[in-house]
Amino acid sequence: MALFMSRNTWIGVVVAVVVIGGGVFWFTKQPVQAPMVNNSTVTSGDTKAAPATTDTTSPGALGKYLMVDIATHNSAASCWSVIDGNVYDLTNWIPQHPGGQQAIEALCGIDGTAAFHGQHGDRKKQADILATMKIGVLSQ
Repeated sequence: MALFMSRNTWIGVVVAVVVIGGGVFWFTKQPVQAPMVNNSTVTSGDTKAAPATTDTTSPGALGKYLMVDIATHNSAASCWSVIDGNVYDLTNWIPQHPGGQQAIEALCGIDGTAAFHGQHGDRKKQADILATMKIGVLSQ
């Protein structure tokens, strides 16, 4: 019976097989994201204390971080900074920054609000670029 399908039907079957096969191949080749490691500790028996860092593995999720969390990301290999109470991962921006890598590296692991506004003021372009790197908010 399959031998008697029209040319258009055969083309449709071939296209469907290619699309489905390509989709399966694409999904199996996607890199698996490692979950964020929570460096906060809760002492044994302390049922009221909760870690400061939230798991942000789900897309669009924003974490809550303490300054001690940000301070551990104080190098070009992992550069986080707080600006206006928000936490930003600046690591990938370091080699792209028009003002040089040192300007961003100076913000790693600290509250960089004064430095950011001192250099950029309230310029929309810089604020828009910064917004793309937001990973969370500073928790008090």
